[in-house]
Amino acid sequence: MGIQRGCILGVIVLLLMGSQAGVSAYTSGHVYPPTFTYKSGEWYDSWGYSRNYCCGEDGYMPNLAYETIGSNKEAAYSIGQGFLEEYPDEVQRAKAILKYVQRWTEYGYDEDNVFMGGEAQEEWAWNADETAHAFDEEKNIVAIGDCEDLALLCATTYLGAGFDVALVLTESHVALLIWLPEYPNANIYWDILDGRGNGWIWVEATGENNPLGWTPPDFNDGYWDAFPLNAVISSVSYSPQSPQDDDDVTVTASLSLEANEVRGVLLIYSVNGGSEKTLSMVRSGSLYKATIPRQASGATVEFHIAVTDVHGDLTESVDYSYTVGGLEIPGFPLESIVIGLGLGLFVIYFLSKRRALPAPEAPMRY
Repeated sequence: MGIQRGCILGVIVLLLMGSQAGVSAYTSGHVYPPTFTYKSGEWYDSWGYSRNYCCGEDGYMPNLAYETIGSNKEAAYSIGQGFLEEYPDEVQRAKAILKYVQRWTEYGYDEDNVFMGGEAQEEWAWNADETAHAFDEEKNIVAIGDCEDLALLCATTYLGAGFDVALVLTESHVALLIWLPEYPNANIYWDILDGRGNGWIWVEATGENNPLGWTPPDFNDGYWDAFPLNAVISSVSYSPQSPQDDDDVTVTASLSLEANEVRGVLLIYSVNGGSEKTLSMVRSGSLYKATIPRQASGATVEFHIAVTDVHGDLTESVDYSYTVGGLEIPGFPLESIVIGLGLGLFVIYFLSKRRALPAPEAPMRY
């Protein structure tokens, strides 16, 4: 596919609007197979987006991403939710999703595989739900698409699995990034200037052997545009990190939405797996804060953030948790410290009882 950098600017407003685009219609994925309307030489979906042209207000990139997330989520997002349940570890989950998409998709040129009105389509884009419906695991049928089709499927699946995702648009290619700074094997950790620094890793959905975190050499210069899809909740933190039974815990969330785009921000928490309680988060500058009251020593508190925008779309963070009363030095829990001290004292005692050994003989030279 070909994407002109100049026309990317035409969709920035839509990106900032987030899921506002097309909220009055159903995504094509809600009815399968989808229906399209031909007008002015191009095919348009039920949202009014052209499937033949990438850019502008009615172009398919990145607008098709919003047809399958938020209140419009369906097949592809559900696949991601399944991975979220099956793989608690983020790194394993991220690798499994890419492997899954690569297994059930195959790269193919549009003009060889897409025919509308009896004519081959030189350029065409499917949204994530349409691609998800196109493969069948029971019948061993794969979905065929090119870079934007596979990237959109991958992006929506990662969103459903709890990852922050950004679409990558170059002059001739579409890929994606996920926020996973703890991943150990990326060749480049990208900073897309969202305030979090380096920690975005490349996901190349095309090619069955492309590993997670591998940025192709053609894109190492960073001469491309990244558009976050799920950066409504940019970051979540809480303080103190190791609360005691006399500590209230303040939770802070940073949002990418402007204040006039936010309808409400809630902190939802439970103690020891009990019923959930809800606190309204109060805006303080660019941040939103709420305080979980002090809990008894040994209590485990789980919480997450829920944000509703003015269009009624709900975004929820992943779950966070802490246990009250734990003493922890970063990277060294209390148990490890006690064991380490015990071993250290034993070694000191043992060494003090040893006899001095003679110096080893010099090695023989030949």
